[in-house]
Amino acid sequence: MKKILLVSGCSYTDPNFYSIMHPDMDCNWPMWPELLAEKLNMDCVNLAMSGAGNEYIYSTLLDYITQNDTSNIGLVIAAWTQNQRKDFTENGKWTNARIDPHVDVYGWMYKSLRNYLSFQILCQKYNLHYAQFQMLSPYKDVLDGLRYGEISVKKGIRTKDDRIQFKGDPKKAEEKLLKIILEYDHLIDKNFLGWPMMSKIGGWYANDRLQDYKISELDRHPTSEGQKLIMEKLYDRLG
Repeated sequence: MKKILLVSGCSYTDPNFYSIMHPDMDCNWPMWPELLAEKLNMDCVNLAMSGAGNEYIYSTLLDYITQNDTSNIGLVIAAWTQNQRKDFTENGKWTNARIDPHVDVYGWMYKSLRNYLSFQILCQKYNLHYAQFQMLSPYKDVLDGLRYGEISVKKGIRTKDDRIQFKGDPKKAEEKLLKIILEYDHLIDKNFLGWPMMSKIGGWYANDRLQDYKISELDRHPTSEGQKLIMEKLYDRLG
């Protein structure tokens, strides 16, 4: 029996991804977890959901690990997303909001860092092979002016160039955010690929390397070739 590659993430990882901006486009290409599972000769369990935030990513992995036979799990990967998203359940089903209005940019960063460390501790407790990496920048989109959701653009409520302007000095905010990230530098281990995420302090996140592999100007998700590139970069770094 093959081992399981267990993954969770956002739309960049979602096996059921479809383009809101291009509804007639066939997006039924393999996502990076399926490609990686094939490369590793594993079966794939992909829990990712479009629009999901980091609480969803951590919680779905936690629930799967604690509710299933972990001897069948060969590798667990968390593909983290933007910090500002809010995850919650309604009638037992996960849903999400683009922005958590009850926390500021610094609180969002601390919340994500706690998820990263908790994921690491969880996998260590169950003696699982694991990796984690930042798929989307944790905060850059917020500081640059967050785009409105694709549904709002599709309906004509907003344009693709409309932004939610950051209330503050982006440069000073980033300086503080980088210091917050480095508070966890002695806690996060080598299984966080690309740590500490931001190039200014020696890290990387995956989306920063996918600019030439986007569906379109309206839909900034990775193409099938972009999915292959994500898989290759992870495979090379898993060792």
